[in-house]
Amino acid sequence: MADDENWLLKTRLGSLRARIASADAREAAAAWVEAQAVVSAAGAAEEAEVALPVLERDLPLLEALLKGWEARTLPLVAWDQAVLKRALNAYKRRLKLTRADDEFSSSRSPFSRGASSGIMGTRPPEQYSQDIWDLLVQRGRLRDAGDGLLEPGTGAAAE
Repeated sequence: MADDENWLLKTRLGSLRARIASADAREAAAAWVEAQAVVSAAGAAEEAEVALPVLERDLPLLEALLKGWEARTLPLVAWDQAVLKRALNAYKRRLKLTRADDEFSSSRSPFSRGASSGIMGTRPPEQYSQDIWDLLVQRGRLRDAGDGLLEPGTGAAAE
């Protein structure tokens, strides 16, 4: 999986919003062009609620879209949902392998029945950025256990 696929449209548009709001006219125009490219790369150019604020270069409408995503009143675009799903599956695989490694480690006696692993969480895979893990924690799919460790959460399916 390429690192180019491990980003959130929500995060990219949020950072561009800051550039658009605080920049001069030339920098703002460049940021709007970049926003169009990001929306296109995410395959959201056909989704009116996402593409319209960018095409019309309407900052208040873009801010309303980002606030809707943040407040969870608007569903994330399919791109972001897919990234969250892939990241969560990568985390689950890492946790499963970490537990299996602990259960079958050489420190246990070969004559014992073995014991199930007591590992409750692990560090998330580094191929995904921290904003993805923060969003999964915010949505209840994972729980922050401190010191960079995450544990499985009890929340609903990733959006």
